[in-house]
This record gives sequence, structure tokens and C-alpha cells, in this order.
Amino acid sequence: MTAVKKFTLKQSDIFVLLGVLLILVGFAPTFYLKPVFGAGKPLTSLILVHGITITAWIAVFLYQHFAASRGLLARHKEVGVAGAALFGIYIALSYVVVLGRTAAAASEPSGVAPLIRLAYPFWIITATLIFGLAAFILVRRHHWHRHFQLASFFILLAPATARALRFVVETGSVATFGSLLISLALYIGATGLKDKGSSKFSRLALGIVGGYLLVILLIFFSVNAAAPWLHFASALTGYPVPEVLSQ
Repeated sequence: MTAVKKFTLKQSDIFVLLGVLLILVGFAPTFYLKPVFGAGKPLTSLILVHGITITAWIAVFLYQHFAASRGLLARHKEVGVAGAALFGIYIALSYVVVLGRTAAAASEPSGVAPLIRLAYPFWIITATLIFGLAAFILVRRHHWHRHFQLASFFILLAPATARALRFVVETGSVATFGSLLISLALYIGATGLKDKGSSKFSRLALGIVGGYLLVILLIFFSVNAAAPWLHFASALTGYPVPEVLSQ
């Protein structure tokens, strides 16, 4: 009789599942449980496809993570193409959604508010794309691939974490930067910042964290209405920069 192996959660599994929980909680009012909460505007076809795509990608990511963490690399690779395709579609739709919202934003008293608010999701999506591409390019280097894929996932969940934090904090900036720190903490917890028997992978992990901190700095300067960002965001969306700032 074949013994049935007991399923146990590893440290990385726990942090990944915490990340998924944050995504479900953060987007429950406006997507997953929208009929219950009735929050936000009605779902458009674009938002619906966007939400379904990211949910499908998360499901594939979970399958790959649990397979790889148990040494089942063949199963991990089975859905690699599907995961890459869903990731690409999700990133493309994310850019379309956030840029479209800013372009269509109603005029506000400050004149620059929509351009400032674009900074957070734009840099999150871009950072997710960069780490996701790195994971794809380095797919044959298993440790490198794992670190970049985890980094991409935990950065991805930052907007959901920000929404979840708004259940307990009132200040938007606190939720924004808190979400980034939580994503970083979850990444550190999932990777342990080390790989057994190889210091170079630990240095790679530290490099990822350093790059993520750089992204946080970029967001910080962007949210503080730096003129270069405002003009860049205006060029992307067509939303005008107030004349007093454009001169």
C-alpha cells in the first residue's frame, strides 16, 4: 500500500496565501462581492475581463508555486505558457484601465489630481511587468525565476492591500505607503532573503528588494506632484497639465 504524504504548508506558502487573501479582501467590495456591497460604479466589460484575467493568472500562479515548492517542476512548467499569456493580457488591460480613467477624469479644483493619482497604479503595474519579464527571461535559472516571480506577485497585490487598509485607516497616503511596505514584508517572508547553500541567490534577492525600494521612491516623488511626472502622465493620457504649471 502506498503511503499518502501529509500535506503541510511551508513558510513561503503561508505568505503567498496571505497575499491572495489580501487581494480577495481588497477587491471584494468593487469586484468579487460587488452585488453584496454595491460599491463603486457598475462594472464595464473591460473591468470584468480585467478582473477575470487577473483571477485566472493568480490561480495559475498558485498552482505553479505549490508545484515548484514541492519539487514538481514538470507540473510547474505544464501551465507556464498559459500563465505567461494571462500575465501579458492582465498587464496590458491594467494599463488601458488606469490610463483610460485618468484621460476621462472630470476636472477637479486642483487641476492635477488625476495625474497625481495615476502615479501609484502606473508604477505598480510597471514594476510588476519588469519583474514578470525577468522571471520569464530567466525561466531556466530556477532560483532566479522563483525570486522574480514572487517579487512580481507581491508587487501586484499592493493596490488590493491599499484598498484593504482603507477599512481601518482613513488617510489615503497611509494606505498607499502601507500597502507597499506590506508587499515588501510578505516578499521577504516568502523568500527568507536566502536560498539554501548559495549566497549569490541571497544577493539577487537583496537586489530585488533594493529595486523595489527604488520603485517606492519613484512613486513618492510622483505622488508629490513633481513637474516631470505631471508632463509625462499628461503625455500618456491626454489629460491637460494646468497652464500655470506648464509654463
